[in-house]
Amino acid sequence: MKAEGVSHDYSCETNCFAIHGPLPQALTASVLFSFDNPDITVCRGDISTVSTILADCTVTPVYRLGQNGPLGVPTGRVFIRFQSSVRVSERRDELYACGFTIQETLSYAPHAVWVQSTDGKIATALNSLEKLHSLRDVMLVEPQMLMRREQR
Repeated sequence: MKAEGVSHDYSCETNCFAIHGPLPQALTASVLFSFDNPDITVCRGDISTVSTILADCTVTPVYRLGQNGPLGVPTGRVFIRFQSSVRVSERRDELYACGFTIQETLSYAPHAVWVQSTDGKIATALNSLEKLHSLRDVMLVEPQMLMRREQR
């Protein structure tokens, strides 16, 4: 399923999940791969079978890019690019009204910005992509997805 305003097709991968933060010891045998910064571990399995272990963890779905592409984990950050004539600083209030705050501006691209939901929740950011896309002069809305580098 392709989300409106997103340039890539992502589908939810049902047989794995991501843990943001420390990995519970009971899940070490389920690890597929991990990232160090931020601390995210992708595990294989059905989340419902380990939900009691994950009660104190931040857990997100894992997505696949395209039909056979790599697995990606959302970070909660979203990249937005406006038309080149627009300065992000002029759109701060509109972004906030959509439920986002500016996390990082780009000196080399004053029309582009990294944002995060005001509540800091990954699910909120992913569920609000359409709001960002509906802003005038928006050219691209892309959630940040961490993907493991493939060895060639």
